[in-house]
Amino acid sequence: MTHYTDVVIGRRMEIPAKAVEENMSGHRVSGARSANILLSASVAFALIYFLPALTCNAAGVKRDFVLDFSGYTGGSVDDWLRARHFTFEKDAKNRRLLQLSVANDTLTLEAKGQLSGFLLNDAVNVEKITRIRINWGIIQYPVDVSYHRKVNNEALMLYVFFGTEKISSGHVLIPNSPYFIGLFLCQDEQIDFPYKGRYFHTGGRFVCLGKPKPNETVVSEFDLDTAFKRYFEKNRTPGITGIGLGIDTSKAGKGGAAAAFIKRIEFIGADGADAAHAPGGQ
Repeated sequence: MTHYTDVVIGRRMEIPAKAVEENMSGHRVSGARSANILLSASVAFALIYFLPALTCNAAGVKRDFVLDFSGYTGGSVDDWLRARHFTFEKDAKNRRLLQLSVANDTLTLEAKGQLSGFLLNDAVNVEKITRIRINWGIIQYPVDVSYHRKVNNEALMLYVFFGTEKISSGHVLIPNSPYFIGLFLCQDEQIDFPYKGRYFHTGGRFVCLGKPKPNETVVSEFDLDTAFKRYFEKNRTPGITGIGLGIDTSKAGKGGAAAAFIKRIEFIGADGADAAHAPGGQ
């Protein structure tokens, strides 16, 4: 599986740690449309601004599907995100718990207390995809968390939802969801290993893509097509039908403080027609 993480930019100003506590380690995703899904326990995120970009390969020109955070000129960050089809779920609605800011084409998410929240976008619709490339980083990792110890918390996770088939959550009270893969940066987890959460054992996996130092910007690339087929034992990867950004510090130590940033998400090998009609694109 093609996967790498490169450090590409220098350091960012550190954000002081303010205790936060526990957050959703269950990682459950609810369902209704492709990203109307996720839910129970993971964390708050946000991505933005869809715009098509052209790339070339040996076979010719391909359109990639790019989401970035450029174009913000001031005012309410929440309204800016909503205009780009993001919805706020759970603690992502609470600005006392989750602080969002955009500067220098970068979205920063800072947990001010124990929380579990999501920024979801079900307007993303990409029929053909191979890999994903993410430009992001961690400012402050949550403390005392580990998938090995079932404390499944992260400063930031990017969820990618596949298809429309609803897969059982494994719990009668948790809505079913399309297949999904959650990508995150970590300190102690095994890189490129498909972890399972508390729920969605059939249709969900969580994968650490690298272990950058705090305040470093890295570029992570991951083969979504190969991973989906291997993790879920399928011969075909369905199209992407939604994305989500999450922060989960609900079970983190020292109050659960954490912070992360994201600059750009690129779906490589996307279908050109879909990319050209990306919501909010230019």
